[in-house]
This record gives sequence, structure tokens and C-alpha cells, in this order.
Amino acid sequence: MAELANAGHHAIYQSTKKSDYKNALKKPVDVVLVAGGDGTVGKVGRDLIDSGIPLGVLPLGMANNLACSLGFTASPEEIVAGLERGKKRAFDIGLARGLWGKRYFFESAGGGLLADYLRDAKDTPKKTKQLSEEQEMRRHVSLLRRMLHDYSARKWKMDIDGEDISDEYILWEAMNIRSVGPALYLASQAATKDGQLDFVCAREQDRSLLLKYLDARLAGQRVKFPLPLRRFRRLKIVWKKSTLHFDSEVWPRKNKKAKTPSDIEIMVKPSALVILQPGR
Repeated sequence: MAELANAGHHAIYQSTKKSDYKNALKKPVDVVLVAGGDGTVGKVGRDLIDSGIPLGVLPLGMANNLACSLGFTASPEEIVAGLERGKKRAFDIGLARGLWGKRYFFESAGGGLLADYLRDAKDTPKKTKQLSEEQEMRRHVSLLRRMLHDYSARKWKMDIDGEDISDEYILWEAMNIRSVGPALYLASQAATKDGQLDFVCAREQDRSLLLKYLDARLAGQRVKFPLPLRRFRRLKIVWKKSTLHFDSEVWPRKNKKAKTPSDIEIMVKPSALVILQPGR
């Protein structure tokens, strides 16, 4: 707040942990600046869809997948200093329709290994004070790799832009940005305003490549995901009990039953948000 005041901005502070934060978003403002990680950015971003109000990010989270993909890679002080010279740009959002109605996602939606890991991670201890942000991310990658070692590929019935791609997958992801989870760059060429999502997947024959990718991530290397991707506009799934994830949220929740089989549709909502990228 002091940095914003020093830069000549009149700012109103509102915690997203308070139930009335949505009321604050209804006030007339020039930009909403979110200080936090991917979860907080997504939480606020959902309430700004189609509003025309620009969104800015101060990356204070662990992975900061959204901040990095949207160009908020400088320090919070540098970002604040560059707001006055910022440029507005469009940002596409992922949209999933199913039994729940509709749900927006910013990073990715998917099934298989990562979805099941996120489901189980809800029951694991939170970050310890002894670990840095990078060490904490490597801990998650290590646990994910351990899970992959014995993880079985599962049958998924899917159709992508009218083409049947049903198969047994270890994981599949509909990526909206380049990275997801603990900074896993599964779609290094993903664009944020092309009106499309990127489909990435791993089958049984890809297990060794996926293991090598996670090993490289554990070694601190940022390597390109070794499997091909394809851009699409609409993905249809016949859901049969397997866990799905939308960003860091999983569906259905543990011990919750849902009607099966059920049709699910994943698509893109073009230019749903306005992003204010800070000038240098």
C-alpha cells in the first residue's frame, strides 16, 4: 500500500479471506491489483470476467503460473512503478460445463495423474516454514513422480473438435497457459489470447518420457515437455467417476457422488478478461 501511495495511486485494500470481498470489486476502479498466488488470482479473476475492469498481479505465491504467463515477472515494487505505463491486453479463459453447471479455469483442466495427486494432496500437511518456495515445489514434484511410478493408465472416452481420441491415458490436460501445478511447463507454446486451448497427454508408452521430465524438474532444469500438443476449441468427455481438476480444485470431492456416465464439455471463452501489463 505504501508503494502504491508513493507511486501516486489511491488504493483500497480488501482481503479475499473476508466474505465481503466481492462487494469491493463492484466499486468503480481503474484496475484491480491482486497480491497473492494462482489461487487468489483465479478467485478474483472469476469475478472480473466480462467486466472490462483490468486485472494486475503482484506475484506473492509459490508457483505463480498465472503471473509468469501474463508477464508479471518483476518484483512487486517494479510492477507498481510500471502501472502508470501499463498496457491493456485480452486474456482467454477456459470454461467447463457439466453436472455442476459451468466453471471457469485459468491454468488448466484435466484428468489422470495430476488430478488424482491434487485430490490426495488435500489431505497432506501444508507447507512447512523450513522449506523455501522452490523447495516446496520440488517436494510436490517428487511426490508426483513417486505416484507416477505405479500409476495405471485409465480409459477415457473423449472427442476433440469432432475427432475421437478415446484411449488409455496416464494424464491429459486442457492447458490455458504454459504451466500448471508446481511449475510444470506442459504447454510451453501456449498463447493467452488465441481463442484456443492446448491438449497435452501421456499414454503408457510415454511413461519413461514423463519420468525423465519430472527428474529434470527436480534437478532444477526448466525443460520443454517432451510430448506433442494440439490446439483445440472444444473437448467433449464422457465422464465415468474419475477425478477431474480445474486449476487446483478437484471434482467431485471425496465422498461425493455424481450421476455417471455424464457428458462434460471443455472450451475456451475468448478475451474474457482484461489484463493490465505494467510498463518497464
